[in-house]
Formats: sequence, structure tokens, C-alpha cells
Amino acid sequence: MPLPPACRSRAFWDTLTILSFLALLWLPTLDTLFGLDHTPVPQENRLPARWPHFSGLAQSRAYLVAIESYFDDHFGFRKRLIRWNQHWKNQWFQTKASGDAVLVGRDGWLYYAGERMLEHWSRQTAWAEQDLRDWQRLLEWRRDWLRQRGIRYLFVVPPDKHTVYPEYLPDWMEPSAKPSKLQQLAEYLRAHSDLEFVDLSRPLIEAKRTGIDYLKTDSHWNAFGAFIGYRALIQALSRQFPGLEPLPVDAYQWRAVAYPPGDLVALAGNVSCQGAACQETAGVAALSAAAQPDLKPTVDPDPALDRTAGDGTPCFERICRTHNDQANGKALLFRDSFAESWYPLLGLHFRDVIYDWRYRWNWTLIERERPDVVIDEMLERFLNIQNPAELLRQEQLAAARATP
Repeated sequence: MPLPPACRSRAFWDTLTILSFLALLWLPTLDTLFGLDHTPVPQENRLPARWPHFSGLAQSRAYLVAIESYFDDHFGFRKRLIRWNQHWKNQWFQTKASGDAVLVGRDGWLYYAGERMLEHWSRQTAWAEQDLRDWQRLLEWRRDWLRQRGIRYLFVVPPDKHTVYPEYLPDWMEPSAKPSKLQQLAEYLRAHSDLEFVDLSRPLIEAKRTGIDYLKTDSHWNAFGAFIGYRALIQALSRQFPGLEPLPVDAYQWRAVAYPPGDLVALAGNVSCQGAACQETAGVAALSAAAQPDLKPTVDPDPALDRTAGDGTPCFERICRTHNDQANGKALLFRDSFAESWYPLLGLHFRDVIYDWRYRWNWTLIERERPDVVIDEMLERFLNIQNPAELLRQEQLAAARATP
């Protein structure tokens, strides 16, 4: 005998409720097994607990407690739930969660915490063997494409600030013994490729014995750090262009100068620092006794290659160039904001230096300018989150369209 309509409707909703409950019950387990939650690790003034090391039966109780702590910090969709909680508190009670993008370190040091910085610092993410092979394929394909046109290639990675100055990170950020993604890539390329690759971490860390090379309240290096990076870059280029020689450090007098609060202060707002704690004290200026050519960048006039409508900011996300009648050759840089400090430096060695702010190459620009060398500059935190296989696919298509 068929059930009355009211009973069928109730049975339907009861079944739907049970299935929904079971689905919600299994979601954390599914995330644990398949990694469904890609939310960045939230800042909690501590790193998530790591899987413990078993030290023997005598320590079994501590081992079980550590396992419980690990699962407390890693149960399925925990990161997403914390993000929702922060968002709702902000929307309903106007309580902004501090430090989502900025970490407050010791002695007035601020660190950029976006782009999954906590996960990369704690080595929760690493390149798999296939990822490293994909990076090799991408970089060697770029090099070979340029080589067919008589153009040299160099890949250079400035390190993140916390890579050079980990000693000022918060106490709860314990370093990991595992290699970073940048270290993985550098070691892999040394073992499997003859590609010209420059990791600027070592020269910048060594330069700390001479002077501070990153700004305390900014995500960027200061003038001294940019100069150290320039020296390593020119030394690498000299292997392809004999005769190139960087300026020595004592070519300039390095003076401490007043510097406005950096980009991390603006990003943190009034939550992370106030008053004197927001002042920048690591600003330096390079004073030279020798006359240098005027190498102020000019915006490329070609509207077809200008990616922005223009907001009055010189060269921001635009194609810029420097010109020096006293030098020879042409260099093209695909870069980010770190390379802006190189305008007056690289121009000392090339007649023309062209800067284009992008990681996906502008193949039309390469074909038009036909430089002697393409310098591929990518900050460590952007390297960490790129998909080399997808970059290669897109760039092969773009290069095919741009090639005459």
C-alpha cells in the first residue's frame, strides 16, 4: 500500500537529512586522505604540530600525546573553518584578524606572510620529482628558444626576506631541517642541467656581515641588498659575456638615511605596529664619488605593449628602459618589483636595458627588441607557487603565435 503524500515527503526529508549528516561527518576524513582543503595555513602565533618521532616504548605516552596534538592541528578542513571564523568575526563584530598578511617579528622586523609563507617556511610543501623535472623543462625550453635566435639566457631568484633574516622571525617559527623549494630546485638543476641559474640567497646572507641588506618594515631589499644582488648577477653574466665586471662594494659610500615606513606597515594597518615600531631604520643610500650616466627609466611609448592605462606611477607594471651611450649591448628583463633597484646598476653595463613586469613572457617584445640576453628574475615566494607545467604549456602557445 503506497504511503500518503505527507509521509513520502517526510521520508524524503529524513533521508536527505541523514545523507547530509553522513556527508558532513565524512568530509574531514576525505580531506585528510585526499587534501581537498587548499586554504593557506592561518597564523596562530605558532606552527602546526608535526608528526612525532617514535623514540621507543619508554616514551610511548609522550608519543601518543604528540600524535593527538598533530591530529588536533591537521583534522580535515580545519584551515577553512578558521578562515571562516576570522571572516565572520570581521564582518559581524568588525574585529580584524591581525597578521593574515604580515608577521610581526623581533626588534621591529616585519615579514610578508602571504603566498602560503608559513607552509613554505615550515616545509609542509615541497617539490615532487615531477615538479623539478617540469621546472627543468620550462627553463631549458626558454633557453633553447632564445638560443635559436642567438640570445643568451639567465634565470635569477632573489630570496624572500625571511630566508636571509630568519633570526628576527617570531620565536614560535622554528626552522625546519628540510630544504626549501628554492634549495630543492637549485640542487636539482646543478645535478641535471647546465642551465645558467643564480640563487641570490648565499651572497645576501654572506653580505649581512658587512651591512643590513633588507628593509625592516618592507618586503624588499634595501639599496645595499640590491647592490649585492646586482654583483652576483653580473658575475653570472660574465660567464656568457667575458669582459663584464661588477662594480666593487667600495665603489659607493653606504650611508644610513631616513626612510618612510615600508609596504608591510601599510599592509598591516594599525594592528601590527604603532608609532616608533613602524619606523624604518634599515634604509641606506649609495653615494658615489665618480660621475655616473643618468639612467632614469623611461616608460615604453608603444601602447600595444603597455599593460596598464597608467596611474601616474613610473614604470609600475609597464615596460621601462634605460639607455647608456657609454655602453654596448641590450638586455631584457622579465621581472618583479625587486629589479626596480637595478635600474641605475645594470644600465652601466648595457647600452639598453628593457624591464617588463611579468612572469609569463612577452614574446612579441622579444621578437621586436632582439636583445643579447634575457634575464628571467623571479622572487622566491612567487617561484614557490608557480606551476611550471602550466607555464610551459601557455608559453609554447604564446611563442607560436608571436613567432613570424
